[in-house]
Amino acid sequence: MLDIAEILIERGYNMTLLASGKNELSSEYPAVKHISLGPKVNVKDLENDGINVELDYNGMIKIWELGVKSYKRAYEKYKSIAEDYNIDLIFCDLLLNDACIDAAHTLKKPVVALVSVLQMVDPKPYKSDPIFGCKISLENESILERFRCSFVQILRYIYSISDMTKELNDIRKQMNVEPDQMALGSSKVSLTLVDTFFGFELPQALPPYIQEIGPILSEKYPPLTPELSNFINGHERVLYVAFGTLYFATTDNNNILLQSFIEAINKKIIDGVVWALVETSKDDFYPTLKLSDGTQVQTLPILNNEHPHIYITKFAPQFAVLNHTNTKLFFSHGGAGSTHESLYTGTPMLVLPFAGDQMGNAQKLVSAGVASLLKLTTLDVNDILNKMDSLLKDENVKNNTERLKVLAKINSKRKYRAADLIEYILHSSSFIEYVNDNFLKEWVPAETRMGFIRANNLDIYAILLSITFSIVGIIVVTLIKFIRFVIGSSSNNIKPKKD
Repeated sequence: MLDIAEILIERGYNMTLLASGKNELSSEYPAVKHISLGPKVNVKDLENDGINVELDYNGMIKIWELGVKSYKRAYEKYKSIAEDYNIDLIFCDLLLNDACIDAAHTLKKPVVALVSVLQMVDPKPYKSDPIFGCKISLENESILERFRCSFVQILRYIYSISDMTKELNDIRKQMNVEPDQMALGSSKVSLTLVDTFFGFELPQALPPYIQEIGPILSEKYPPLTPELSNFINGHERVLYVAFGTLYFATTDNNNILLQSFIEAINKKIIDGVVWALVETSKDDFYPTLKLSDGTQVQTLPILNNEHPHIYITKFAPQFAVLNHTNTKLFFSHGGAGSTHESLYTGTPMLVLPFAGDQMGNAQKLVSAGVASLLKLTTLDVNDILNKMDSLLKDENVKNNTERLKVLAKINSKRKYRAADLIEYILHSSSFIEYVNDNFLKEWVPAETRMGFIRANNLDIYAILLSITFSIVGIIVVTLIKFIRFVIGSSSNNIKPKKD
């Protein structure tokens, strides 16, 4: 979002960021004014022992509940700032950000939303998501599996969040805010920008008010530190490991990972490891590791960077690491940003998803032939080593990474189109007194207003079917009457025998 904001700032617009936490991004985006919504929520407070199973929609309920509980404070802050600064357009992260969208709608301001999950804003019956316990593509699935994923799992999901949706709408009513679905924006959003691209994303047709403009990548990235640069330059086959800033593994899994890295170096699969332990501390490891050959290894010296081939850091300039020619493999959680940077730099991935869109991204990467998938519940040293070795040696993986690298570089220019579209919305809104339901009607396909039956011509098909049945019925009745007539005539023509 801030990369798009920078383009708009260069064109003369003023941009203000409302986000939790302190102004951590001031050095990267100095032209963007930051107003804090309060302290950041740390998932570590919710999951003290780490994540040991992929979180589906039931597992993410705790996080979604925080969004509901903070709604009133966030809504009032958004609305107050928008009024004080005379904001003309509001640009919202779509996921769990109902307060932002509602504030814009209440103030009758155009709202643009950004999301990385296309299925979330434009669901298709032939696609699903692992968060529902289904595959990303239902194209080759059985009728029972398609029924389960298209109806049963969706109904279970709606039921599981029904209490939160009701609670949120109760809060909205108290604040005179129009009730709506939870975290989807619906008709309140003027334009939805999707940070993805076809080639990585499963293809589908999109309406004009939904535009895929990914992968969004910055023009500038932090460079390697001298220490990190020296380490990577001194190794020819580096594995980079990072699981983002939100989720973290259990102590057991952390030790399996560390053991895998040591054994991968010993077996010469790789010769160096850079591990960014953002949310993981030294206390999240056992003091001693036992390798497959029975060797005992002390972990503390490794975590203190005393191992010559393992570099541990709290933060690493990820793009710079991935873009280095010596970085041959990326061990990631599969977040959208990490995925796009890996595809852009042509770095194969070993993916260990934790929650949310990561599981879907992992399946898309495997389907594209540029990654192998691991699971938190079945993490195994030999499996990790085998998949590392295969990714580094498989010629198909190399060809696929090069192919997607070209696609990612071509599509990374579309953040300028995103800025163009936002400008168009701003200019369009200046010609009307206030934004209403008819705003940008020319972008909305007729099917959204016609309803499912009329939009798919089901009423016409029903009429055609009725006409067909009527014609067939008339023909059948006529034939029956004709046959009876013929049989009756034949009976009359038979003369009775004389006595």
